[in-house]
Amino acid sequence: MPTSCSDCRQSFEATPADLAFYADIGVPSPQCCSQCRAMRRFCERNTRSLYWRKCDATGKRILSQHHPDQPFPVYEPDAWWSDSWDGLSYGVKVDLGKPFFPQFLALKNRVPHQSRFVIQGTMENSEYTNCAGYSKNLYLCFEADYDEDCAYSNRIYHCTDVLDCSNCYTCELCYECIDCTDCQRLHFSQDCQNCSESAFLQNCAGCRDCIGCINQRQKRFMIGNAQMTEEDFRKQSAALRLNTTKGIEEYKKIAGAFFVTQPQRFVQAERNEGCTGDHLYDSKNSTECFDCRDLEDCRFCAKVSMGVKSSMDYNSWGDKAERMYQCSACGNNAFNLKFCSTCTTNNSDLEYCDGCTGCSNCFGCVGLKKKKYCILNTQYSKEEFEKMRGDLVSQMEKNSEWGEYFPKNVCPYAYNETIAMEYYPINKEEALKRGYRWREQKDDLPEVAKILPAEKLPQSIAEIPDDVLNWAITSEQSKRPYRITKQELTFYRSRNLPLPHLHPDERNAQRFAMRPPRRLWERKCSGCSKEMESTFSSERTERVLCASCYLAAVYA
Repeated sequence: MPTSCSDCRQSFEATPADLAFYADIGVPSPQCCSQCRAMRRFCERNTRSLYWRKCDATGKRILSQHHPDQPFPVYEPDAWWSDSWDGLSYGVKVDLGKPFFPQFLALKNRVPHQSRFVIQGTMENSEYTNCAGYSKNLYLCFEADYDEDCAYSNRIYHCTDVLDCSNCYTCELCYECIDCTDCQRLHFSQDCQNCSESAFLQNCAGCRDCIGCINQRQKRFMIGNAQMTEEDFRKQSAALRLNTTKGIEEYKKIAGAFFVTQPQRFVQAERNEGCTGDHLYDSKNSTECFDCRDLEDCRFCAKVSMGVKSSMDYNSWGDKAERMYQCSACGNNAFNLKFCSTCTTNNSDLEYCDGCTGCSNCFGCVGLKKKKYCILNTQYSKEEFEKMRGDLVSQMEKNSEWGEYFPKNVCPYAYNETIAMEYYPINKEEALKRGYRWREQKDDLPEVAKILPAEKLPQSIAEIPDDVLNWAITSEQSKRPYRITKQELTFYRSRNLPLPHLHPDERNAQRFAMRPPRRLWERKCSGCSKEMESTFSSERTERVLCASCYLAAVYA
């Protein structure tokens, strides 16, 4: 039976598969639709917004994902992981006569939080990062693992020397690339595999020395899908002046206009069985999942990978996770977690927990390490825990709390600080109307020798002096100031690229705007009229093809 979403008021309906999952894990049907549930969970993940503040354990000045105005103490990672404090010391007894969520929030506002979410002892020369591990020489990179010498990028894995890239795997010397894998020396490209020495490619594989091409396989010396001799290719590519700001902007428009005239793949997906979603790979029996790999029997998941099974409404991690429900940024050997946030490594049977690691059979706990049978950070025997948990769930059912994710006032972040703003962008008015917080951006003008508007920058990197490292540049779009680091200046010179004209946050927003929306529409294939679910709505005019028709068109 259709239900009205308690958040957006739109009608939604739980499918038989949804209801079977809820029954299996012992929770009632949610009161919010899948999109509103995702928006709320994504607000638990602040990757990019960093602030200077004091470490409440050491007194040191540190970078933190938590603004200085937060009520709870914030510790730098080494202090948080140390044995100098014990989460049980903050424990309180449950008051069954009062709602649970306010009691949980009061506990959360007392327990120390990590300043940045990084894997302890695995980061070298990478202070300006968050949600990262096993990396070296990173600057303003987020959700990044096993990378080296990268900057201004997010969701990059096993990459070297990449700048301004998003969702890239095993890439090297790439710039402004989105959803690319195994690419080298590739610029301004999207959804490509094994491509190199090229620029402005879309949905290409195995291509080299190509510019402005789409849907090409194993090709070389092409511009705008037209085959050329090597000599003509070199002459025409030089004439495009892709080493200048004006040349890049002009060709960006040319390529964009050409791409929309060509066949479009209905979704980006490979090696799946019985799945729906986009940018979904190596998965089985998974429905409406986005930006995921290696799933089985999952529903409404996003940004999770590496062996996730039997999970629903789960985002931002994975790594051998099973039976996860309404969880955000939890993972690494996780089993049977419900309504949890940022719980890491070897957790099992947790409910309504935040920032716990190595714990089992805990309810409503914050910041515990290697504990079991705890409620609100108070230790119980197994028998006491089971009775108290049962009484607490019964009380939460009476208060309409059980089965719902944490209320919005429990989240420590403003909506526009988090990945929710990337996946589901809304304005300040809408965010406040929905009950989320909003934080106005404020940039301190750096003390520099010179401030230059981006539009007055020289056209090519050859004209940029070393002294640019002492300048501040104001964005062409927002006038926000930004700096050029020595690392990125070296990169631009090595790749013969002009300096960027936009603030790093705006460049990131541009990349996300180029990705398809995180939803599916029913429409017919433009080739065979087969019914399919696509990220292209039925109102879009592009020629959108199902998997079979797309492959036939590409390899014709």
